[in-house]
Amino acid sequence: MGRGLLQAHLEAFDQVGAGIADKRREGYDKQYEYSDAIKGAYGIFFFQHPSMLEYQEQLKRKQERSNAETILRVGKIPSANHMTRLMDNINPCDFGEVFNEGLVTAARYGALDRYLVLGKYHLVALDGVWFYQSTSINCKHCLHHKKSDGDTLYYHDMVAAVLVKAKEETVLPLKPEFIRNEDGGEKQDCERNAVKRWLESNAEGYKWLEPIFLGDDLYADYPTCKAILGKGLHFLFTCKPDSHKWLHNSIDEGCFKKKTVKTWTGRQHLEHRYRWYNGVELREELPTIKVNYLLLEIWNEEKGKVTYRNSWVSDLQIDEKNVIEMAECARARWKIENEHNNVLKHHGYHLEHNFGHGQEHACEIYAALNLLAFQMHGVMLLLDEGYQNARKSIRRRDEFFAGMRIFFNRYLFETWEEFICFVGQDDDPGG
Repeated sequence: MGRGLLQAHLEAFDQVGAGIADKRREGYDKQYEYSDAIKGAYGIFFFQHPSMLEYQEQLKRKQERSNAETILRVGKIPSANHMTRLMDNINPCDFGEVFNEGLVTAARYGALDRYLVLGKYHLVALDGVWFYQSTSINCKHCLHHKKSDGDTLYYHDMVAAVLVKAKEETVLPLKPEFIRNEDGGEKQDCERNAVKRWLESNAEGYKWLEPIFLGDDLYADYPTCKAILGKGLHFLFTCKPDSHKWLHNSIDEGCFKKKTVKTWTGRQHLEHRYRWYNGVELREELPTIKVNYLLLEIWNEEKGKVTYRNSWVSDLQIDEKNVIEMAECARARWKIENEHNNVLKHHGYHLEHNFGHGQEHACEIYAALNLLAFQMHGVMLLLDEGYQNARKSIRRRDEFFAGMRIFFNRYLFETWEEFICFVGQDDDPGG
């Protein structure tokens, strides 16, 4: 079922490369194709191998061909500096369809059915993510702020959008929206503006997912909620009492609908206390919108105290039948932090590493390709039997990718399918 997944991704990159307006000079500047640079950079993240291209050159000297050619379909491998110069000329928006294709493929084979919630919806968590910072290397698009020691910290940030579900380990990135200064001026772009741009650019394209957007308290404001409703979509945002005092104070405690569920975990007695109220105004000033408020407290009998308390607002009606699942959906927001941001930064993808900064788009393109590699790994976990078997045989993530790097550097394979089947077994193709 998973055969051809990587090949489809590579063909999509070829289409991106073919669509770039090539303004380079004839001669040396044009010795590398944009599509080769894109696939070469993508391979670095897909195999979690910063030195991949150098090792592939060594393999080619021994075998006359390399896996970059046979598996990634790279015609000619550019140097790291030349690759960054090429990346700098590409607009990150060009990769929107590549992000979409991965999800469409997963949906075509039924893999997204397991992410359904409340009967027909999918959860899309939103969160701001830093992916570059430096006190020296910068460009006119960098965000910046003064540190306490007087130095200026330059950084790049983006709003990540990720398909999640409680109890599903695999999360799938959607197209991000980069937070960037357009003119290098003092007035900086911000996360809320980026979310509005994301909605304008992507809401229609992702409508087929029937998304419910999850986000922290930053998103539970009138402009963001209104923009989501204006696109015919839904939200379920964290709503903290400290930042929404008027909303919380406007609900009479006696008007709450209530439901309590007692559970035994095998170690602790827990009491889940659900409280909800439909039809409260989001803010005091006009214009405003009415939202539905949900509060969850978890009482731990052994500890004799409330060990969890959180509240949310949504446009979706809350009732006795769906309140438990609504709370479960709302609590799935943390997965974008733990299983997306944290994995990308600390478990092999090196999101915050400077792979090449450039002056226009290179830093953002590298981040986008990193996300696409992460997405493809997730889609393969759902659909690619060879990849699934290899991950089962090498369960630790770091050991799995270490094994992939060793074999990719050492032996020549004709196809991805041949390569990943070998990763999951003990046979030595050279022996």
